[in-house]
Amino acid sequence: MKKLRSFYKVLIALLVLLFVEFGVLLVSLSLADRGSKQTDTNSTNAENSSLKAKNSSLKAKKNSEKQAKYSNQEYALMAYLKLQGQTANELKQNKDNMNWKQDNNKFTIDFGAHATLMTVTDKQVQLTYDKSTEEGMGQGNGHKVYTKQELAEEFGNQKSTLDEILDTVNENSNNSSNTQSSAQNNQSQNNTANQANNTTYSSSTTGNTTTTTTGTTTGNTTATTTGNTTTTTTGNTTSNSDQDATTTNGGTTD
Repeated sequence: MKKLRSFYKVLIALLVLLFVEFGVLLVSLSLADRGSKQTDTNSTNAENSSLKAKNSSLKAKKNSEKQAKYSNQEYALMAYLKLQGQTANELKQNKDNMNWKQDNNKFTIDFGAHATLMTVTDKQVQLTYDKSTEEGMGQGNGHKVYTKQELAEEFGNQKSTLDEILDTVNENSNNSSNTQSSAQNNQSQNNTANQANNTTYSSSTTGNTTTTTTGTTTGNTTATTTGNTTTTTTGNTTSNSDQDATTTNGGTTD
């Protein structure tokens, strides 16, 4: 009987020991599995981060290349179209009436009245325009900012029409500048000729003198005559004369 009880005690001890070892094994396996999953998760996250970085880099490069395809003039025109809610084809119908001016990175558009100013920077276009208020139309009181990226995405497919518009307005602007320069040169020449004609001649004659003038004389003439003088003028004479005639020993005929 005592031997049987001892046997049961040993058996129970062995079972407890086996149970403990099995529990430890389960815990170890569980921890190992968790570690493996965490490693896989970290690896996956790292790969995803790397892919996102590559995608962002490619997207930035693509946007940069897209922006490089358009000039500042084109971006300025795109911004004007977006502000007006127009397409390039709609603006093209009225291109001959469009006044276009450029001052470095600043561009101005008007049709004889209210002007819109577009300032093109590295990544965006800033607009200043006349905005209607309760008291009437303001002056330079409206402001908008568009990024180059959104302008390129919306109007990039209209580039050929934009270039056609720009060719026309640039040509008109150059012709206007040449005409103005020519007019200024003509005015300068006229002023020089007028100064040459408005010359003051002064003469003083003493004694018996006979003077004959034939031709056309234009200018301001001041003459002082002393003595016996006979003056004969033939031709068209235009003059403003302040004449002081003094008769000494004879008569004077003017």
